[in-house]
Amino acid sequence: MGLLKKKGIREVEIPSGSMADIAFLILIFFMVATTIDMDKGIQLILPAEGDVVEISKKNITNLIIDPKGRVLLDNKEIEINKIKPIIEGIILKNPKMIFSVKTHSRTKYQTYIEVLDQLKQTSAKVSIAE
Repeated sequence: MGLLKKKGIREVEIPSGSMADIAFLILIFFMVATTIDMDKGIQLILPAEGDVVEISKKNITNLIIDPKGRVLLDNKEIEINKIKPIIEGIILKNPKMIFSVKTHSRTKYQTYIEVLDQLKQTSAKVSIAE
């Protein structure tokens, strides 16, 4: 009778020598293939520093946002969603009208952006007051 050798259990091993190379290649792939969405912001065109233009009071409409989020258009309270049609009506009467937007330091940023969005949907000229 021949001698049969008992086969031992083999250990299976994954080569780890090239793991760093593979991780580096995957990192490079995702850096090249991924697009980064950039916020564009409010997109207001600001005048150059030092430019001062005198404007007649009849061509300025004040839009004030108080700390509670109320919007006042020439000292009359209006709702934010009604700004666009009111502004469009004012522009039809006076195309040279400039809307001066002023907020209180405690006004919520969301309210400020909603007001600017309403203005941007019209052809209004906007001035950000200090």
